Amino acid sequence: MNKINILRIEIMLLWFWFETRYTKFLLLLNIRRSSEPIPRGMYCYERDKERNIKEPIDGYWIKPCKYYRSTEKTGGIACTYVGYNGFDPCLYDSCKICGVKEDID
Repeated sequence: MNKINILRIEIMLLWFWFETRYTKFLLLLNIRRSSEPIPRGMYCYERDKERNIKEPIDGYWIKPCKYYRSTEKTGGIACTYVGYNGFDPCLYDSCKICGVKEDID
């Protein structure tokens, strides 16, 4: 891996850390971020029906949650809704840790 890619990943991880700390600061002030963009179900994504029709593939396209962050190379995972940054087996598999809209269809 070249130095530019390493620097890019380090900046992304630093940004994840900053976002999660900002969320925790908001929670200290009793301010909760909007739960509107969080998809329904047990996962941090929903199927992208429009893109699946336009660009069919063997699997399916997804729209990730606005608050879900990840890096493939380093395995950095974050949920900026609850202010978590680190390794969580559930979040690593895109399962929700926020507990919002977890109804099962």
